[in-house]
Amino acid sequence: MPRTKRVVGTAGHIDHGKTSLVKALTGIDADRLPEEKRRGITIDLGFARWFTDEYQIGFVDVPGHERFVKNMLAGIGGIDSVLLVVAADESIKPQTREHFAICRLLAIRTGVVAITKSDLVEPEIIELVKLEVEDLVAGSFLEGRPIVPVSGTTGKGLDDLRRAILESVAEISDRDSATRVFRLPIDRAFTMKGFGSVVTGTTYSGEVASDAEVEVMPGGDRSRARSIQVHGESRSSATAGERTSINLADIPLDRLHRGQQLVQPGTVRESQIITARLDLLPDAKPLREQTRLRFHHLASELLGNFRFVDATDGVLQPGRSAFVQFRLESPVVAVAGDRFVVRRYSPALTIGGGVVLDPLLPKLSRGTREELLETLASGSLVERVELVARIEGLRGLSIDSVRARTGLTIPALRAELKKLPHLEKVGNGRWLHRDAVTDFRRGSIEFLDRYFKSNRMAVTVPKGEFVQKLIPPHTDPAIVEFLLRDLSSETIVDVRGDVLEIPGRSKTLGGAEGELARMIENQFLEAGLNSPAVSVLIKAMPHRPKMIEGVIAFLVKQGILVRIAEGVYLHRDTIAAARQTMAAHKGETVDVGQFKELFGLSRKVAIPLLELFDREGVTKRVGDARQVL
Repeated sequence: MPRTKRVVGTAGHIDHGKTSLVKALTGIDADRLPEEKRRGITIDLGFARWFTDEYQIGFVDVPGHERFVKNMLAGIGGIDSVLLVVAADESIKPQTREHFAICRLLAIRTGVVAITKSDLVEPEIIELVKLEVEDLVAGSFLEGRPIVPVSGTTGKGLDDLRRAILESVAEISDRDSATRVFRLPIDRAFTMKGFGSVVTGTTYSGEVASDAEVEVMPGGDRSRARSIQVHGESRSSATAGERTSINLADIPLDRLHRGQQLVQPGTVRESQIITARLDLLPDAKPLREQTRLRFHHLASELLGNFRFVDATDGVLQPGRSAFVQFRLESPVVAVAGDRFVVRRYSPALTIGGGVVLDPLLPKLSRGTREELLETLASGSLVERVELVARIEGLRGLSIDSVRARTGLTIPALRAELKKLPHLEKVGNGRWLHRDAVTDFRRGSIEFLDRYFKSNRMAVTVPKGEFVQKLIPPHTDPAIVEFLLRDLSSETIVDVRGDVLEIPGRSKTLGGAEGELARMIENQFLEAGLNSPAVSVLIKAMPHRPKMIEGVIAFLVKQGILVRIAEGVYLHRDTIAAARQTMAAHKGETVDVGQFKELFGLSRKVAIPLLELFDREGVTKRVGDARQVL
């Protein structure tokens, strides 16, 4: 029977015995760096393992020195249970408080407190330390949890601590490896002779199989998981909650670093705008909008600032929360529900943290409606998907985008999103919110009204212009077609090739424009093949040039006039009569000169008219002459 997988992380002040305690529990020295051995302190993350009949427990040992809190944050983000370590001879110290605050901000749900070095003090001191610990954890996830005095030197209390740890991890549900995409936050990268680059981390979600294609993000380098080790043992796969090493043979080491994530290609996306709820610690100073911060997410540390999107007025007070958008200076790979910690840029003190609500929303304005933000924070999956679809508007929302936002696999999403009452399915796996469709109809009617008021002689609207003005660029073609079909079904427009007609709208001009149209049509009809140039009409008529040009354009759209060359128009009846004349010469061959003589034309009209006849199949070019078909 496979063992249940859990990850336990240490927390506590420097030199309180975290690494010694892990070694006493597991027999493994988590200090791996020579400098750590020499200085006797943990500088970077260390790892150990403890297997029981039922559990496979990985320990993440973090540094306690204030200078290395960022290293501590890189390892503690993926743990299930915390082992808070307090030395009996020093009790609660600054990094004890900061580490504990970080655990609360990361929403760690369970843990145990170990009072180390208990052999160095009197029993009364241990009781006093217990009281101080109880005061520290009051009202938190550690309230009422075991507080176990231990000695790494004598071994006293270790069995009690082991039992308490097993009880704490038993409270945690298995990480979901079946319905969530694979994500491995990289906390270490190195090379092995004969293998190339290797990355390690605690598999945060999902599962990866040996030789599966993987992608490093941010960065975009792709490779295959050539070999996988879990807790130092070769495996065919690794799942959520396991300490994992993966060989990426064809990615150079200089392309890999702590803070990146190893993922299945195409499942998640990078972003520099993160919509989140930010919680400020009670003992922090007031936090002003756009303050530069250190944003810690899983194993990554990024710089950026934030803006309020709720009604918070410029400053977040200690102990309060707000809805914000982080604007990061470099991209991060996050999904809804991920926890984060923020620290001041300088001095680097932990001041707050929170939860990611959506990693891909566009910039929101201050004062976004509270109910929308609350839906992002606590709504059901269906409610959140429908809300995001409404925010995305005519761009639509694809199931791939929902996967990137939530970290859920496509099969899991399809199972959960069978009913989306406010969304319209468009094409293959894309949705539009019905409110967006309703707004588009309203906007279309308003646009058409403005268009015909400013183009009084227009009877149709160019389809391309309509789409360009009303639909965002790069919108999926399936959405464009859906929206046009919707307008047709609502009898707002009729799509006729490259133009949109308006049902019920007259195809003739009235008033002064109608009278002018009749005058111009008659002039072209009477002129026959010797039609007047537009410039001549403009000079001869007492109307505004734009009005004359507009009427001619209207007559062309109606098919009454035919443009055969720049500035050269002929009446359709004139062209029809010329076709009949040519038909009488069927089978004959004529050159340009004979054609000009036949109709009494100038070369300016003869050449484009012949080319029109070529296109229509009236004539066929043979060398410099035409055969009349």
